[in-house]
Amino acid sequence: MVDGIHFLGIRHHGPGSAKNVRAYLEELEPDVILLEGPPEAEPLLPGVLHEQMKPPVALLAYQPDEPRRAVFYPFAEFSPEWQAMCYAMKKEVSLRFFDLPLVHHLALWKEREEQAVAGKTGEEGECDEVQGEASATETPEEVRVVDVPELLPVDPFAHLAKAAGYDDPELWWEVNFENRQRNEEVFAAVKEAVSVLREYFPKTDRETLLREAWMRKMIRAAQKEGFKRIAVVCGAWHVPGLEKMPTQKEDNELLKGLPKVKVECTWIPWTYDRLSFRSGYGAGIVSPGWYDHLWHYPDDDGTRWMSKVAALFRTKGMDISVAHVIEAVRLAQVAAALRGLPRPSLEEYNDAVTTVMGFGDPILLQVIREALVISDRMGSVPDDVPKVPLLVDVEKLLKRLRLPLTTEVKEFQLDLRKPMDLERSIFFHRLNLLGIKMARPLRVDGKGTFKEAWSVYYEPEQTLAVIEKAVWGNTLSEAVIAYNTHLSKDITSISELVDLLERVIPADLPALVEEMTSRLDALSASTTDVLEMMKTIPGMVNVVRYGSVRNLDYGKVNDMLNAMMARVLAGGVLACTNVDEDAAAEVMERLVAVDYAMATANQPGLMEMWTELVNKIREARGSHPLLSGYCTRLLRDKNILGYEETAQTLSYYTSPGNTASDTAFWFEGFLKSSGTILLLDDQLWDLVNSWLATLNDGSFMELLPILRRTFSEYSLPERRKLGEKAKGTSAVKRVNAESEAFNGEDARKVIPLIERLLGIWNEKSKR
Repeated sequence: MVDGIHFLGIRHHGPGSAKNVRAYLEELEPDVILLEGPPEAEPLLPGVLHEQMKPPVALLAYQPDEPRRAVFYPFAEFSPEWQAMCYAMKKEVSLRFFDLPLVHHLALWKEREEQAVAGKTGEEGECDEVQGEASATETPEEVRVVDVPELLPVDPFAHLAKAAGYDDPELWWEVNFENRQRNEEVFAAVKEAVSVLREYFPKTDRETLLREAWMRKMIRAAQKEGFKRIAVVCGAWHVPGLEKMPTQKEDNELLKGLPKVKVECTWIPWTYDRLSFRSGYGAGIVSPGWYDHLWHYPDDDGTRWMSKVAALFRTKGMDISVAHVIEAVRLAQVAAALRGLPRPSLEEYNDAVTTVMGFGDPILLQVIREALVISDRMGSVPDDVPKVPLLVDVEKLLKRLRLPLTTEVKEFQLDLRKPMDLERSIFFHRLNLLGIKMARPLRVDGKGTFKEAWSVYYEPEQTLAVIEKAVWGNTLSEAVIAYNTHLSKDITSISELVDLLERVIPADLPALVEEMTSRLDALSASTTDVLEMMKTIPGMVNVVRYGSVRNLDYGKVNDMLNAMMARVLAGGVLACTNVDEDAAAEVMERLVAVDYAMATANQPGLMEMWTELVNKIREARGSHPLLSGYCTRLLRDKNILGYEETAQTLSYYTSPGNTASDTAFWFEGFLKSSGTILLLDDQLWDLVNSWLATLNDGSFMELLPILRRTFSEYSLPERRKLGEKAKGTSAVKRVNAESEAFNGEDARKVIPLIERLLGIWNEKSKR
């Protein structure tokens, strides 16, 4: 204590620190509490006592004009700050957040980003206290340094732990603070320890210097107002910096000229998973679920915890008895005594579970870790906290559609013929169009077009994503229309525009579809790139087909589709002639996609134009052999080419006038994705088998790499069956050889070559 100022150095999340803070405040009965936190959030403090407020929760502070620039201040019930807030609100004691205001904090962050973009080097030793700020896809999160200043290469508290004989500083802290029963003078001990550490690690970053200067300024202000008992609750690392005050002039000089930005704050739900280290939260803890247990049951001798573990294992179908629980508790207590601990820590309980319930196998600890040690608990906040209109609308839709938000992944199987399921589908699609990944589509088994499957779960970053998109509208439908209209105007590729239109259609926004259709019409009319048009056709087919499922009229899109197919028919052959191997492979990908789309479109006019184009590519002089072979196979599959005509085309490409590579490329296209067809179509098999049988050793070895690449695309079962068929064919040949005086030894030489071609030679040699 210094002149009526009581410094309570804490760890940001821990039942021991929370218990100590609450007990100290109840005994001190302070006139004012200065709590480390953003001053802009003080108007939200009364909400901590609201009946709907259930930790874990977080203060979200963000820059309205740039919502991506935001910070979170998470709190659990066992967070010392939360207990200080609850005490102040219940006792009606003045509480002030006295950290550096976020109007300056976020402005400094912005300056650092601008300097980084400009290639400037920051001040030596400067450290960022905001994690993830360089990433546009990750939501940044406040890292309030308590134990571990970021600029240091090591954890300073690890030195204290090592001196006490602990390799794990987390375990040292838990034993000495979280599990400690007698805590007299604990804050004095923390202050003394940190003072020594700060002398040993004297280098301090600019951000910490600014924060501590502002905190000292707020302490002086409280003293001038006449408060006699001032409780200062802050991260333990800051205590020495606040206790030894420089002159007021020095602090004012340091704080002079700080930049400012506008900041808004709100409460949002948080999760225990996001409170953990593994989420990337720098001030996180290893075991929030375990700390929750310690907070609610500080006198538990292990029986209650082990009962939770046993109940969890029983839900997994394991046979866990009361005897297991008793033996595990006893073993944990004995292990703690042997290690010189006053009571078992989580490590002792985990060791006991592994020994007694897992029979030495630690695999069970993974189940405990997710369900109990970390836990999937999620908090809730009052409905009346300040929120942007778009967030209010999204939350109303969630309630109306009976979609409770939890950290547990929930899967929804939707039948679009049911009104509620259709509305849910529309809602999910609209969220995705805004980039809010609350719901993710899943693959649906079966052929029904009225089915959808979604995986739904909540992450705090989704709330920030909604706030970020609030500039586009006050309701979800308004925001989706405005945002995607803006996106469509910047798109210059018809394939990209069709991709966006595909995603817009299920969102049931006719005005947006009309706008994008008009844009597509204008863009497609000016497009001359045949490959781009081919890339677009499958998407347009999907648009037309999906519109029929949703009872929507996409006749205009269908007209564009037919016009585009006609333009592809007119110029498609030129895109396939006189091209190299890489260009031919790209064209074939387009042909494969368009062929599948035509099969699903079920429009005779489109199919007729497509078949005509395929035939022209097959017959065109200069057409790459890869494309000619694929088109030949397509026409053969559609029964447009007979066996004789197919054999003639094969004979042409295998004639001596063609290079071996042209022959191999033609066969690669001809056999594209046709493993099953080769098994079922004996005529096609005879064509391929007869050609292979005529190759001499030199030609075969030259063609082998390309042929192996072709057959490698087939599944392993297909290749095995092809090998068996080749073996059966060789057996027939052998019988014929005996009757027709064939050389059986030469015939047997074919088998290893075929096996090598099919990629099963090594497998057989292993057997």
